[in-house]
Amino acid sequence: MTKQYRWIDWIEERVSVRTYDNQRLTEYDFNDLNTFIHNEIQSSKTTMRIEIIHSNLDSNTNQKFGTYGFINGTNSFIAGIINKNETNPVEFGYTMEKIVLFATGCGFGTCWLGGTFNRSQFEEVLNLDENESIGVLIAIGYKKDKQTIMDHAVRYMAKANTRKLWNELFFDKSIEFELNKNDLYSTVLEMVRIGPSASNKQPWRIIKDEMIYHFYCCRTPGYGIMEFDLQMNDMGIAMCHFELSATELGFRGSWEEVKSKNIDGLEYVKSWKIENTD
Repeated sequence: MTKQYRWIDWIEERVSVRTYDNQRLTEYDFNDLNTFIHNEIQSSKTTMRIEIIHSNLDSNTNQKFGTYGFINGTNSFIAGIINKNETNPVEFGYTMEKIVLFATGCGFGTCWLGGTFNRSQFEEVLNLDENESIGVLIAIGYKKDKQTIMDHAVRYMAKANTRKLWNELFFDKSIEFELNKNDLYSTVLEMVRIGPSASNKQPWRIIKDEMIYHFYCCRTPGYGIMEFDLQMNDMGIAMCHFELSATELGFRGSWEEVKSKNIDGLEYVKSWKIENTD
């Protein structure tokens, strides 16, 4: 039976889960997820490798493997592995988020990990080549109904339940003018607005000009660019939410790079051009 993709529902359902119920992934669920990952890697527009790995977590103890106590009760992780010279972080983020959304649709809980893990431990398990590095990890498992005090504390510190307002993110022709909330793509843009991002920075800014939505990155100075550009990874997440939602709603368009200069404080990334259906 073919799985029905309900991307908008899964975007709305997805939350960062840090407490799991200690159950190992079933063979059926593992195979379903692995098949989807394999297909996404085949169609990815950048060089990357993805592995599902299982740590030696002992479910009878409180010992946590490699995540400094931020993740509890799962021994399974999706490792997104980059080529240091070739991987495009935007395309990488797009692919990884699509996998996260599929996992949500399968009933898994997930959590992006950009830095709160013991890198050397995971690198040893993954047997990385010299030119490879871990871009991100995704914790995955069956979520526990009751979250821990640590989980609530982390969500509070990261303001995980809050998002920037519409008028801080979406603009009409210029950064000075708010985009009308009745815009044709209003649902699509809302799916971007509620997306996850590293430390909840929400770096995406979108400026609509006629039939084109221009995507810009509003960087936090000095943040997320040491080994891997996490804020460009976040832009890939935003583009993933945008395209999957638009496609599900029947909107047609394509990604293009246009001659759009950077704006003060904003770095141009890519543009979505609406296909004329007249």
